[in-house]
Amino acid sequence: MRAGSFVQRAFVVCTTLIVLTSCGNLGVLGGKTQTQPSRRILFIGNSYTSVNGGIDKQLAGLDPSSETARIDAGGYTLQNHWTAGTALQAIRKGGWNYVVLQEQSQTPIFDPGKFREFAGDFDGAIRSSGGKAILLMTWERPDSAKQGVTISNLATAYETVGRNLGATVAPAGLAFARSLHAKPDLVLYSQDGHPTLYGTYLAACVLYATIVGTSPVGNPYSDSGINSETSAFLQRMAAETLGLY
Repeated sequence: MRAGSFVQRAFVVCTTLIVLTSCGNLGVLGGKTQTQPSRRILFIGNSYTSVNGGIDKQLAGLDPSSETARIDAGGYTLQNHWTAGTALQAIRKGGWNYVVLQEQSQTPIFDPGKFREFAGDFDGAIRSSGGKAILLMTWERPDSAKQGVTISNLATAYETVGRNLGATVAPAGLAFARSLHAKPDLVLYSQDGHPTLYGTYLAACVLYATIVGTSPVGNPYSDSGINSETSAFLQRMAAETLGLY
């Protein structure tokens, strides 16, 4: 990457960090808050995490007492984030109860060693700062399924790394597969795997169940672009995947 491009990317990433997706009277990073959040959650990922306004935004809607922030860059792997340093700096400042790690969608299959290495590096940094890592399992990529980027292989990769690290895995990919089995016509992602609004909401429901520890079924929050029937279905799929329904 050229130096100018890297500096520009770093600026964008830093700017993304400063803007929080929160609700109620919560402020911005580094500012004072009028309401103490029940939990602070940092997302580290790429466009899979940030499209449709961000999984962090949807999670904050489901859990309005939480405070969420996001560091993302298009196409980034965990290695890219580690090398750039912005995410590590934010983690080391502390104060995050959970840090959600979303690896680039093909890396766990194409380069599992790099996935293990940098998930482990981030997990160590997060633990040292008093937080807990959540590995966000991604979903099958239609354009790479023939190369092995299937939900079966992704689930194995994430569960293996999670087990070895003692880190929690949020099984969004399994929830996608369950949802598509029940409703094949529901479009959850594009050909290159980027989630639709439905997919982003479903991933947030899985994270809600994983982090909060309760079922999202009956949660009153639903994005304005999702009707009540579909949001109820996606909530149920997330709960069933986590064994909470």
